[in-house]
Amino acid sequence: MNQPDYAKAKNTAVDLLSKFSITEPVVPVAEIAQRIGLGIKYFKPDDDENLKKVSGFLDGKTNTIYVNSEDPTSRQSFTIAHELGHYKLQHKPEEFGVLYRYATPIDKDSFEQEANFFAANLLVPENMLVEVMNKYKLTENDGSLLADIFGVSPDVIKYRFLWITK
Repeated sequence: MNQPDYAKAKNTAVDLLSKFSITEPVVPVAEIAQRIGLGIKYFKPDDDENLKKVSGFLDGKTNTIYVNSEDPTSRQSFTIAHELGHYKLQHKPEEFGVLYRYATPIDKDSFEQEANFFAANLLVPENMLVEVMNKYKLTENDGSLLADIFGVSPDVIKYRFLWITK
């Protein structure tokens, strides 16, 4: 894959929200993953320096999403949504790796970009974002408040505004 298919990622997220009749934040991403047959297990990195850098990953053989238990809840939700994106977009496990806690060169990979875009559209769907902003008269400058309303990090809100036109 050379270019991320943003339309496919967005449409897949929107379809999933519709399937489960989710119309307002906070999107119960762990429940969605479990309802479509994915397991979720939390790991504690302990003293493993490599695991401390990892937010999570999808084990394609067992259909289990592994999530770093030391990450904040908002990051755990994004991790689950990201890995759910790999699953729903039918990325093969050999095509993607683990989700790192901090930006890495792999983030430029088209599969990772697609999974990130899916996650952003699942957790902060454009229609819900517009509704919330109109209801509470919020702007892009209210990123922290929007993050709290949607149960995501301020970074997700920031990227969501950047990606809203894709």
